[in-house]
Amino acid sequence: MIPFIVLFTSLSVKSFVLHAIPIGLAAFLLAGGLGPVVLTLAFFFLVPSLAMGHLYKRGRSAKSALLAGFVIILAQLLLEMVLFSMLFDIDLKAELAALLADNFKQLEAANLFEPGWAANAANEISGMVMNMLPMLLLTSSFLFAIIAHGLSRRALRTVGFEAPALPEAKTWRVSKSMIVYLVVALIASYAMSEETGGYWWIAVMNLVPILELAFVVQAIGFAFFLADAMKASKVLPVLACVPILLFAQISFIVGLVDAAFPLRKFIVK
Repeated sequence: MIPFIVLFTSLSVKSFVLHAIPIGLAAFLLAGGLGPVVLTLAFFFLVPSLAMGHLYKRGRSAKSALLAGFVIILAQLLLEMVLFSMLFDIDLKAELAALLADNFKQLEAANLFEPGWAANAANEISGMVMNMLPMLLLTSSFLFAIIAHGLSRRALRTVGFEAPALPEAKTWRVSKSMIVYLVVALIASYAMSEETGGYWWIAVMNLVPILELAFVVQAIGFAFFLADAMKASKVLPVLACVPILLFAQISFIVGLVDAAFPLRKFIVK
């Protein structure tokens, strides 16, 4: 996405097309038999890149550009899944289970597990992945958009274009209403089961990790705020992001406490 964003933002539409066509042609020829696949991937990332580049040109906020990129990528992923299922009659859960079973059979053949373990484990894991698919699609779409924005901003500086920046990390905070949503989602997750909850159980199972991730982001913001309040090096909160992300199940509690109580006002005082 980054080369597309930089080219579209820094060039006119006509000039961008004159650049994109030979790039696509060269990629198609160099890929050999995989040419159609390469062009399909290029088109997939081209669409959100054009939207983000257009908003940069218009001087819109970083939030608007990120939201546009995120929504378009998510919509394309969903559309591709529907098309693959309809056109090729693909059962994603069955395909994933078959792929996992082939790999697990190697462990079964080595007598590490009892006969029949590979098929059972593959079915269970594929079921879990399909249940968590909404969260995986949302997270991957967001990561594509946020990484593309961050690196494109740096690249655009080299051509004299200053793309809008996100708010400083030390100001990142979630709404207190998110705490209520998390509590309700946690209670629902314990009260329901896959057999009795159906659609709502899947929704809750995806909602809980998404809300927890929001509080992990708040914990990252708190680390930057703390470093700024203590006049510490800017490198420290960046390094702190590593354990925060590695131990997300614990660090989200820091973000939760920061959201629930006025810790930042206390620290400033």
